[in-house]
Amino acid sequence: MRTLIEMPTEHYDLFLAECDITSREYSILKNGLVLRTDNSGEKRVIEILCDKEEADRLLDAARRLYPKAVPAIEARLDLVNEP
Repeated sequence: MRTLIEMPTEHYDLFLAECDITSREYSILKNGLVLRTDNSGEKRVIEILCDKEEADRLLDAARRLYPKAVPAIEARLDLVNEP
């Protein structure tokens, strides 16, 4: 099942910086799209489309490397895991 993780740019940038550039997690994150959340264009988020296994990988990496990214990933995984 596919899921769409939305992450604030500041968390995305710092999480990405902690990942090894040869890792699968880095590749998943680099496929994210930048979206504006309002008409003024001041607040942006990154949307990362991935499957559940990839989201689980991102969650494990975030827990180790950049815990501030964990809530954004967990929120989407909770939706995927609902019956």
